[in-house]
Amino acid sequence: MRVVRRLFCLFALIAVAAAPACSCNNQGRVGGPGGPGSDGGPPAIGSLSIDPADVTLDLVMGAAPPTASFTVTQHAADGDHDVTGQCTFTLADTTLGVMNGAVFTAGTAHGGTTSLVANLNGAIAQANIHVKVHATFSTPDCTGCTFPAPGAPACGAANTQPNVVYPLDGVLLPPNMDIITIQWMPGNGNTQFEVDLSNAATDVKINTKCAPTVDTRSQMSGGCKLDLTNAMWTFVAGSNKGGDPVKVTVQGTSDGTCAAPGANSVAMSFSEDDVAGGIYYWKSTVSAMGTGGQIWRKAFGDQTAEEQITGVGGIGGTCNGCHSLSRDGLRMVINSDDADSDDEYTDVKSGLVDVGKKAFVNPMDPQGPPGFQTFNPDHTLFLGTNGLGNGKSIAGNGFGGGGGGITIASNQFFLWDGNSAMLSNPNFATGSSTATQRVTQPDWSADGKNVVFIAPASVATWTGAHGNPNDDDHVTGGSLWMMPYLGTGMFGPPAELLHSMGENNYYPGYSPDGGFIVFNRVDMQPAPDFPNNDSFSNPKARVWVLPTAAGATPIDCAALNGSGDLSNSWPRWSPFIQTYKGSKLLWVTFSSTRDYGLLVRNAAPVNGQAQVQCYPPDSAESPGGTHGTPFPANCRQPQLWMAAINLTTAEVMGTVDPSSPPFWLPFQDITTHNHTAQWTSTVVTTPPPDGGTCLMGGEDCTKAPNNCCDTLVCTANGTCGIL
Repeated sequence: MRVVRRLFCLFALIAVAAAPACSCNNQGRVGGPGGPGSDGGPPAIGSLSIDPADVTLDLVMGAAPPTASFTVTQHAADGDHDVTGQCTFTLADTTLGVMNGAVFTAGTAHGGTTSLVANLNGAIAQANIHVKVHATFSTPDCTGCTFPAPGAPACGAANTQPNVVYPLDGVLLPPNMDIITIQWMPGNGNTQFEVDLSNAATDVKINTKCAPTVDTRSQMSGGCKLDLTNAMWTFVAGSNKGGDPVKVTVQGTSDGTCAAPGANSVAMSFSEDDVAGGIYYWKSTVSAMGTGGQIWRKAFGDQTAEEQITGVGGIGGTCNGCHSLSRDGLRMVINSDDADSDDEYTDVKSGLVDVGKKAFVNPMDPQGPPGFQTFNPDHTLFLGTNGLGNGKSIAGNGFGGGGGGITIASNQFFLWDGNSAMLSNPNFATGSSTATQRVTQPDWSADGKNVVFIAPASVATWTGAHGNPNDDDHVTGGSLWMMPYLGTGMFGPPAELLHSMGENNYYPGYSPDGGFIVFNRVDMQPAPDFPNNDSFSNPKARVWVLPTAAGATPIDCAALNGSGDLSNSWPRWSPFIQTYKGSKLLWVTFSSTRDYGLLVRNAAPVNGQAQVQCYPPDSAESPGGTHGTPFPANCRQPQLWMAAINLTTAEVMGTVDPSSPPFWLPFQDITTHNHTAQWTSTVVTTPPPDGGTCLMGGEDCTKAPNNCCDTLVCTANGTCGIL
């Protein structure tokens, strides 16, 4: 482009002899009556131009950072003047380097592209600066390794090509994830490797030996892995935010003189913006006693280790699993069970949790009904379902409170107070399509205007059930419904969004802007209905997206889902919409039994047996099993995954897949079964700033205005909240 502009300037000099100078960018050109343009006319009087207008610098790790000097010209009536010394210079990305007058000096942490603006009394000229990175790293076990230079002869037949297994080709990563583990099969005869990360802006090589991989079954995979250090990640991710894909290739050698080129390359891209928010998930454990586990959380992208939330402090119990978080992170409803490896719902109780204090709001909890819950935007209300079926009663009118028993119907939602856990509207019915149709799995939109839920065609029943066999954990033929919230605890009549034609649509969730619903779908399977069509841990579950605009068509997220039976379950959106290459972007987390490269291998046999989807021995999927029987050793192991969704594609391209291939979330425990990740916009921590007892959202702060918990302030109405 720079060469073309200089040729253009030469022709302009020949054609317009009166013009004493010309600019090699489009700033200040006259393009029509009364204004600057790019039609080839002379520079406008008073305009600026900058040279060079586009420059590429090479940043070599360990060498002096590159520099570039700029000259600014002002086009005046009496000719052109060098005004460089009179200008102020501003970089759009100050992490890329610094300006000292008109001289740019690159930083050493990463490369990338930024714009430079020169300003003189309001007149501006702009240049583009590209910093290409070059680096060679060596892992501690390979400090003396040498890898053949480009053009070295290929190794003989004894050396076969390495093959990259993870990451997945085409993946899009948040730039603040900070770590990824590259995994590959080494081929034969290779003892050291060069991991190449390359594109037009990146030339990074990592020399390493094979760090053997042992999967979670303690089996050697025969493959290798490399954890990118923070310096490696920053150098590559920081240089390519919003840029072109980085190609990941692994080459091998046996003696440093010949090269076994990589059998494949995978493309890895980085989004423009960091991901913010917190993830709360159920880390379940399988033991001889059954299935237990607790809720853990992690703030995305920081260096703090994940933190246990239940099973500590004021939240006891051996199995705290299904949970629902308020979007502000202040409240959580948790369903608690005992770790007895059953599928009975009658011994499950729920309780409202003050997340900052890690304690139940009512010390007598958990005493609430089991089921699914969802909070309004400021956590002051939440809807709960009847997980037990028709005609079941709870002890009182609050979670752990007195007040007499209340009969709960399964075709009703119950509205609870999010600060006190008391029933706000004990007789609230949804008014769904029929008076008897069951309602469950609600999600309240971030703007508070609507609730999406499902109405299933049937729920599981099985003979010999220990406890209740009519819960809302096992449903089929789900249709998606929506009902508006009218305020003051009242809802309008619901409307059907997506009618089931035999398939099961379930676990819906609103995007932060309310424009999309992410949900699970299982296509109609041959009879019998259960377990093939059940919402409970279905291996055929796939993630779909439905725009909420009238007449929209649901879209299968094919790149996210992959192929085969991978149990892509419980999808949930990240809390903030981002921009990526001019499109709107969101992220979705979900649990899956796909292989995590060579480290979690659900497709590999265990002691000669294929791994299977495991269910409680007394359940719809395993009726007649002996109550309390432990799980077998060859259960598939679900893990948390995350993928990007291009909302613009979903909006304007009809049924075109808007998803990217997923990546494994690196903070999670690789040895446990991990499910049901829930997002919050903020992570509410304890202790509070003053070290005392902080006030939660909605609490009176007039006597202690500076004692609201982290992320909260004392608002004008005298209660702690978010401005």
